[in-house]
Amino acid sequence: MTALNLFHHESPTFLQRIGDVFHAFFTGLQDARMQAHRFETLSRLSDAQLAAHGLKREDIPQTVFASTRS
Repeated sequence: MTALNLFHHESPTFLQRIGDVFHAFFTGLQDARMQAHRFETLSRLSDAQLAAHGLKREDIPQTVFASTRS
């Protein structure tokens, strides 16, 4: 019975761990691209348009970062 328990474990396999690393990498890459797009979009707005959204130009980086963290 002990021998069976040595081979029966619930930890992730090597391939599962590699898959998790790739998934995390590509998810992070997708998040970064979305942040860049949002930053570009907000940067193109005029100061009046930003103010209509309750933003100032210097608020853009913080707003973009905060929107992806929530």
